[in-house]
Amino acid sequence: MKIFSTLREFFWPLLEKIDLPGQSDLKPENINVHSENLDKALELTFKMYESEEDRNKNVESKSSLFIGTISVVTTVAIGVTTVLVKESEFKFSLCVLVLLLFFLTIYMVRTVWFSIKALERRNYFSLSENDFLISATGDEFTKKLISAIANKTKKNSTTINSKVDNMVMAQEYFKRAIVVVAVYAFVLLFYYISKSNFWLSC
Repeated sequence: MKIFSTLREFFWPLLEKIDLPGQSDLKPENINVHSENLDKALELTFKMYESEEDRNKNVESKSSLFIGTISVVTTVAIGVTTVLVKESEFKFSLCVLVLLLFFLTIYMVRTVWFSIKALERRNYFSLSENDFLISATGDEFTKKLISAIANKTKKNSTTINSKVDNMVMAQEYFKRAIVVVAVYAFVLLFYYISKSNFWLSC
């Protein structure tokens, strides 16, 4: 059973879901930071918020890169195979090329699918004037602002983690597509060598 699972994971990786405990909102009264350290706490909280935003941008950037790269590679492979099928008689090596193209297409579809899921619009909480234009002063104002930013960061983290999961799956299928492309190139080289008089001229 473990061998089957290993083989399945090798050819067809699946996303393992992990149930994470729910996170409760941070309330201003639960912030026990000393008054003189509140400004530093606010600064660090905002840095965490910015870090999550950067993580989101990186995931979306990589997803777009995967979509562009895999689309170009697959288009070239499809074009080459189509020409060979039209102009050549049936051969074992040609059959292998078509089979590799099939696997490449499947992996490409999965890569693009998960990349698109990573790019899907989801609930994302941004800072607005309502978070800091509040009727509070002194430490109370700082604590309310810290809690507002921290809660948005935690909620965004859940959304971004889901995007990262899809990005990881896209990367897994992208790696398998690259391996198929490499094998495809070697088979194509063997096909042309066998079809030419290369061995006779040596």
